[in-house]
Amino acid sequence: MTQAISTYATAKGYVQSIILQMSNPLRYSVEDDGSFALSFHLIASFAMELYLKAYLYARGHTEKELKAAPLRHDLKALRAMTIPYGFASNDADMLVDLLHSHHKSFEFRYTKQDSIFILKPIDEVFLAFSAVDFIVDTIVGASASKGLKPGGMWAFPHDKAVWRMG
Repeated sequence: MTQAISTYATAKGYVQSIILQMSNPLRYSVEDDGSFALSFHLIASFAMELYLKAYLYARGHTEKELKAAPLRHDLKALRAMTIPYGFASNDADMLVDLLHSHHKSFEFRYTKQDSIFILKPIDEVFLAFSAVDFIVDTIVGASASKGLKPGGMWAFPHDKAVWRMG
């Protein structure tokens, strides 16, 4: 398995984890989604970082280069590196815009009292990840390595896509 495919597989696993978290009926056993918001965004931001790195590995970048301090947890820098290779995606841009600042500052892990978080509808986040997954899978060849075609989709029920915040 290549570095690109294993990194892609981890990214995809992270997205699958957050869809299970948010679609689990036990989510409604608590008063609101406050306890899930940070973990959702933390895992989503790591998934996005790994999708971008998987794409860049497939384009010849090395682990040493992509783990260097200037790129560490910098979604905007990683996203900018994918552009010259033709990674055109409004969905990737939306996810990077949503996740970058708090991922880079570690605020999804270590919140500050004055932190402000933007919450997008959950179904929009998963549709964006579906599009990113398709693009990255196509480039890294994860599905193709198993004789499959890229194209899975995370469809989240629209009626459950609103954040319940108290």
